[in-house]
Amino acid sequence: MFKKTVTAAGLALFAATPVFAVEGPFAVKEVDADTYFEAMENPNALDYYPNIAEDIESAVRARADMADDEDYRPINIDIVVTALRLNDSPVLTDEGEFNILEGIVNIRDTAETEADPVISEPVVLRAEEAAVSYPAFSPDNNAFYNAMVAAFAERAVALAESVDTLPDEGEVRN
Repeated sequence: MFKKTVTAAGLALFAATPVFAVEGPFAVKEVDADTYFEAMENPNALDYYPNIAEDIESAVRARADMADDEDYRPINIDIVVTALRLNDSPVLTDEGEFNILEGIVNIRDTAETEADPVISEPVVLRAEEAAVSYPAFSPDNNAFYNAMVAAFAERAVALAESVDTLPDEGEVRN
């Protein structure tokens, strides 16, 4: 009886042992952004905004805590811009006007090269005109584009900052 109790207690303690983890915050080692508009019919967004991936990547780098050689365990941010459209049409106006910017942000553990992302979240930004009781003016296309890129970058950085633990490198299997 005593042997069974001690064995059961030992197994309970072993099962309750926490998995080793590394606690954040984590600096960002790499930021990679790309576009993937192939799922849309007749998209012309890249005709007007050919550098959108690079612009988002630069905006994320400007806002993120970028890793240096002393950072023990950085993370990566991978972004895929999937849509830049006007309402439900993938074809922008002749002036390049749009009101929707969509993409997917993946936060990856640098120690797990083949693993699923730590976080994978779609980001959809949609701007709409609101009725106001005072005179209002819409921004020009360039200012609007910059504001949408900045908002997308801020969301990507917020997702990266929300990672608070990663498994210990000894627990990682590639």
